Amino acid sequence: MNCWKPIQELDQELSIARAGDTRWGSHFRTLTSLMILYGAIIEVLEEVGKDTSFEKYGETMLLLDVLQSFDFIFMLYMMVEILGFTNDLSVVLQKRDQDLLNALSLVKATKQELQEMRNDGWEELISKVMEICNKHDIDVPDLDAAYVQGKKPRRHAITSSVSNLHHYKHDCLCSVLDLQLHELNARFDEENTELLQCVSCLSPSSSFESFDVKKLLRMIELYPNDFVDVPEVAVRHQLKNYVRNIRCDPKFANLNGLSDLCAKLVETKKCNTFDIVYKLLKLALVLPVATASVERVFSAMKFVKSQLCNKMGDQWLNDRLVTFIERDVLGTINNDVILAHFQEIDTRRFSL
Repeated sequence: MNCWKPIQELDQELSIARAGDTRWGSHFRTLTSLMILYGAIIEVLEEVGKDTSFEKYGETMLLLDVLQSFDFIFMLYMMVEILGFTNDLSVVLQKRDQDLLNALSLVKATKQELQEMRNDGWEELISKVMEICNKHDIDVPDLDAAYVQGKKPRRHAITSSVSNLHHYKHDCLCSVLDLQLHELNARFDEENTELLQCVSCLSPSSSFESFDVKKLLRMIELYPNDFVDVPEVAVRHQLKNYVRNIRCDPKFANLNGLSDLCAKLVETKKCNTFDIVYKLLKLALVLPVATASVERVFSAMKFVKSQLCNKMGDQWLNDRLVTFIERDVLGTINNDVILAHFQEIDTRRFSL
């Protein structure tokens, strides 16, 4: 169809991403693409809407009506701005090998950005929205008038007691920003932040410059059940001996993260010498990925255990979730290797 030409001519990277990824960053990419492709999308829908015999003519016109409303433009640009502030933090927190120091600094920066937008971001946002509305001939409501829900006031519509300005600025923008700030403060409260700071002390970067004995002792205090009958004196001396020994060993230079450090300790058998430090490292490796892994699993559940496949055993569900969530890794495995492994599991009547 000729109506698709405006979109086909655009770069493939700008195509609208499916918001079905198990990571929140997909929503930011989808909304950004929608914002960039807005004019082309409207052009396509208007072209399709000219054909009244089209099977989904009614849905097309309804969608066009929604897309060409002030409410839609306002919400689109508001969410792109907010998700733009939180996207980098989301990406860092969902990495398998997390840079905790970077994550902590991003948490602080994200809170500041959201707070600044709440205090001073209204004028810039509403200016962008009005500019786009004027560009595409979309009606802009009088911000001083009483707010009425819907694109056009109905004959018996109940007039709100608040103005359009109050609704869009306080009920929409400030409410969403307050919710985001509340979630960040709840997830990264004093105790959680302290724990992340303790974990970051184990980082091997820059010759273990962030190593701090006091903070690691505090980490042990937070998990007493994992360090039963371990005297503080013994822990303190082992931590000091460990960092002195590791800094002098060239094998531990240029390590990328905690996972590399842990693997190197096992390789050099120093995990036996510094058993307390090794246990701290294992604990540190488990804690950061727990939240992101759980989020990814629950997000993937709705795709794997659908209405058509809702009666499956736990083991079968677990196996399918692993292949779905880790599809980036499994995609690198050759099919012949999988078939050969399946053939070797048990005696088969025929070869695959």
